[in-house]
Amino acid sequence: MRGVTLRRYPDDSFPKNIDFFDVKNFPIPSNLKENDLLIKVCYVSIDPVMRVWFSGAKTYIDTVHQGQVIPAFGCGVVAESKSKRFNKGDLVLGALDCADYCVRSANAIFKLPALKSKHDPNLPLFLSVYGVTGITALKGLHQIPKENLPTKESKKTLIVSSAAGSTGSFALQIGKHWGYRTVGIVSSRDKKDFVLSLGADACVCYNDTMDSDGIVDTDKLTKLIKQAAPEGIDAMYDNSGEEVLDAVIPAMNKGAFIVLCGATATYYTWKNRGGLKNLSHFITKQIKAEGILYFGQKNAIMESFKEMNELVIGNHIQHKEEFINGLENVTIGLQKVFLGKNLGRVIVKLDNEIPLPKF
Repeated sequence: MRGVTLRRYPDDSFPKNIDFFDVKNFPIPSNLKENDLLIKVCYVSIDPVMRVWFSGAKTYIDTVHQGQVIPAFGCGVVAESKSKRFNKGDLVLGALDCADYCVRSANAIFKLPALKSKHDPNLPLFLSVYGVTGITALKGLHQIPKENLPTKESKKTLIVSSAAGSTGSFALQIGKHWGYRTVGIVSSRDKKDFVLSLGADACVCYNDTMDSDGIVDTDKLTKLIKQAAPEGIDAMYDNSGEEVLDAVIPAMNKGAFIVLCGATATYYTWKNRGGLKNLSHFITKQIKAEGILYFGQKNAIMESFKEMNELVIGNHIQHKEEFINGLENVTIGLQKVFLGKNLGRVIVKLDNEIPLPKF
């Protein structure tokens, strides 16, 4: 079997320089312990949080060490089971490895009972709209208090940062379906066009406010946001943090609510964060914020699948996936995501027996 390993921790030359990884050969794991699963990995997704994992920081998964096969959210099929709850052939979802096979405890893996075969084209969608990505968008929006939700009598505005990404694009579309006036924040003009095509009422590009050193001018971005949301912001779904979040805060209405989902702006500088200069608005405007994390919450996926499925079938959500073929091209996926060249979810197909899905 093959696996993508972390040769050394990436420096500031990443992601333009991707020479921090190796593809190596390994024996297929054997001698599984009680409750272990040997999983044939079919697909892995490329997520912004992987940049933090590659830094050596400990998050909700164990520290990734140099020389180790790199982890990724993935789905696959059980090749061997030492668990009473899983059988050979079961389709599963979880934090797997960028490798042909990996071993995981059954306690950390989610079974996908609705699918019968790894050839089912819906399988990779559990790394997108039906998986942690889509569920995080849906469950996160459900955390918004009733008083911040739109009604026929009271129009509300929702702003979503990193709105062209997988989670952000779902959050924006769900918010639009709920009746919000929606505003997206993205990095580039092509992403702006994509977000507007999803039905957003307005969208701003933070790249338009960058100085010669590539630093976002928070005050300029605030002006663009106020122009896009002249009646103020009632709720925010934040995937960015730092300057982008800081720029939204002055445009918020009294009693606004922020869902803190991600912090992509800190993933390159997680040790040297700039912080928020507009934090005092939390006091004067009585703004509330709540962090969310649904990784590992199997019940959340089961509870939300039906609602997400209805949104997709009802054409209330468009899902966009970009598929890359082959384990040796995992680094291409990494570069695409971390250079901001992706629209929607980037998924790498590892299993040669499966044809590339088409949606």
